[in-house]
Amino acid sequence: MLLHSWTRHVVVALLLLMLLPACARGPATPDQATLPASVWLPDGETRAVIIALHSFGDYRAAFDHLGPWFAERGVAVHAMDQRGFGSDPRAGYWPGDEALLQDLRDTLGIVSEQYDAPLYLLGESMGGGVIMRVLADDPELPVAGAILAAPSVRAGLRTRYLWNGALAVGATVTPGYTFTLNRDPQDPRYTPHSAARLAEDPLVLRQVRMDTYRDLIRFTDRASDQAASIRHPVLLLYGGNDDLIPAISIARLREQLAPQLTYRFYPEAPHLLLQGAHWGHYAADILLWLDETLQAGQTGAHAQQ
Repeated sequence: MLLHSWTRHVVVALLLLMLLPACARGPATPDQATLPASVWLPDGETRAVIIALHSFGDYRAAFDHLGPWFAERGVAVHAMDQRGFGSDPRAGYWPGDEALLQDLRDTLGIVSEQYDAPLYLLGESMGGGVIMRVLADDPELPVAGAILAAPSVRAGLRTRYLWNGALAVGATVTPGYTFTLNRDPQDPRYTPHSAARLAEDPLVLRQVRMDTYRDLIRFTDRASDQAASIRHPVLLLYGGNDDLIPAISIARLREQLAPQLTYRFYPEAPHLLLQGAHWGHYAADILLWLDETLQAGQTGAHAQQ
């Protein structure tokens, strides 16, 4: 199931439910929260723009290597800390589904006004889920396409709703109970910089609240359920060494997106493949797909003239 490498921690938490005092949920993140952003711009003409959304627990630094790489090739990249993560003062608390979705809609509106170039959305894990839900809600958004890197989906899991029930009980009884995510700073699956950052950067979330985890799972369920409503072109990337997103869920997603889907499978890639040791290969595939969709868009525009 989603995040099944965390299952060991959560199961322990559920077993301890009756032994721990209940903790109060913290206040919601203010609606007018400032979202720090990083921007990488081409020196010359901008032929496309990417808005990049990080995974659960991460923040905009996830794109510190991809941003300059794309900018050197004529693609501007905007990456922001999503609400509830990174330097957000309420980091660690789930910000609410609608807050995450509205932040992307607002960012789309702001960024689209700055460029006369096609706009794409790039999401890693949870970031991909945010993109899926926004595109499913509004098929008329001015988006040329979406790149989903191992997006957060859960369709096809036999124990999906049983697990949801256990999490609901746990988050109700002890919402503030936390479990720790430990990562190897020398994990060979990732670049040395990314492995060290994920393990040691203080802005990467490692203490996960029970209620936040429950809300992440609920959010992921909704992304899975809405996927069939997406009408935009999609590039889906998935790795054979992904230990968080089940292969069955990716298979179901491929079925739902089939009419407009381009799929790339990398046997050696980990879950956060855009930060993996072979990220340059995956980035090149993204750029190729961008070029193909840009060309298709130009051809379509000429055909209508």
